[in-house]
Amino acid sequence: MEPREYLPAYLEREYLASHEGLTPAARELVHEEILRSPAKYAATEHAQALVAYAQAHENLMRELERMEDLPDEEFERRREQLFNRTRETLHSIGREDRLCVDARLVDIMLADVPIDACLNDLMHLESEVHDYLRAVPGFDEEAPHFWREDAQGADAAERTGSDPIMIGWLHTLEAISQLSLASARYRAAAEYARRVMRARGYTNRAVGTVLLALARLEDEDGFFACARDARPEDAVEDSPWFLLGRTLLLYKLGRRRNARRALRDFAARCEGGAFFLLNPTYLTPYLPVRPPVREAWELTHQAVWEADGIIVDTPDFVSWVSSIEGIEDESERFAQRYGF
Repeated sequence: MEPREYLPAYLEREYLASHEGLTPAARELVHEEILRSPAKYAATEHAQALVAYAQAHENLMRELERMEDLPDEEFERRREQLFNRTRETLHSIGREDRLCVDARLVDIMLADVPIDACLNDLMHLESEVHDYLRAVPGFDEEAPHFWREDAQGADAAERTGSDPIMIGWLHTLEAISQLSLASARYRAAAEYARRVMRARGYTNRAVGTVLLALARLEDEDGFFACARDARPEDAVEDSPWFLLGRTLLLYKLGRRRNARRALRDFAARCEGGAFFLLNPTYLTPYLPVRPPVREAWELTHQAVWEADGIIVDTPDFVSWVSSIEGIEDESERFAQRYGF
């Protein structure tokens, strides 16, 4: 979930709490003003830290996008410089405000350390923020969506969507689940992602992590149960995570005829599916979690990128994919269409 989504909601909530009795027209004006100039409404040190993080994050992602077409050596050099500069900024923000969770989270993820060390740091951060949330009125680990209904009737989606600390905690859980998947900790990946799935008011595709983990574990019943139990708005059975996961699952179970049909379905319904399976393509690291997409094929790229370790660990899968009639042709058509 991007800062541009949750920061205005938080600032508006804080402003309205200290300015009771505003007319509907005045509330609408405040809403529009905050969207235009959030920094003007950062009245507390915590709000100012959140604005500073949002600016640092926006600059980081913008600069990474500008580097995409650089030669490899130049890209690596400039990316390292960018990460170091950004870490200095984020470390300063997190040192001044320990509850600016996303600043601390991205700082950890930018560190050039082995994946196990990164996971360890993420788990310490998750534990610290979770302990804080347990003391927040209304937060309830046992509630379906983590919040009890408050006296004002605010629902779980409203509470979550306007609480940067809660969102930072969910980001941390999601980052742990994705790194667990990348490091072959499949049960842990599914466990952490399932916690993220419980949230409302928080944009995420954590169900994709669960589906890939269950496919790797060859848990057919769990895989299809997860798809059935997902939120209707997630449209899971049309997602590249489900369609790719189903292909991998059936292939690993040795059901080649069904796997072939699933592969063709994935290639036909997920733009770029054939191309990204046959041509592993670099994807900017998630900082902190899956970024929003502009093109449908970017979702497919994300799903295949996240499944890379599973694909590599599945003997002969890629050569089998390339042997299926029509797959290489579809890959070539996509490459020509988008200039890959």
